[in-house]
Amino acid sequence: MTERQRFRETLYQIELLKRRRVQSFLLDIGLTPGQGQARILMYLSGHSMVSQKEIADSCMLDVTTLSRVLDKMEKMGLLLRERDARNRRAYMVRLTDQGIGKAEEVKEGFRQLEDMMCDGMSEQKVGEITKTLLKVRDNLKAMGETG
Repeated sequence: MTERQRFRETLYQIELLKRRRVQSFLLDIGLTPGQGQARILMYLSGHSMVSQKEIADSCMLDVTTLSRVLDKMEKMGLLLRERDARNRRAYMVRLTDQGIGKAEEVKEGFRQLEDMMCDGMSEQKVGEITKTLLKVRDNLKAMGETG
């Protein structure tokens, strides 16, 4: 196996292990994995009232998918949608008190995940790895834009 193959395989294994851990955590706190609920909660926790389009753009979710996820989250009591006074076809979204609490649970779970992933590494080492991974991400983005 070449170093490049080992690199690719290691990234794949990391993603699978991380995904399993996150899925288990999300199910434990009553969220549905794979729908972007955690990302939406994290985004809304930093904003008081935003449009659905802003959420879709920031969380990299399709607008139609987002609408279904927001419907479910609203039924769960995590957020409220109100008509946008400036555009009657648009909605503004905000967290409820229950949603704020759930966002805090998500933040804590992700902090614990970060602690697990970075265990035994200095901040400097984490920074070096992050810099390398950002280069990988940028390479993949550039590849998507040209081909």
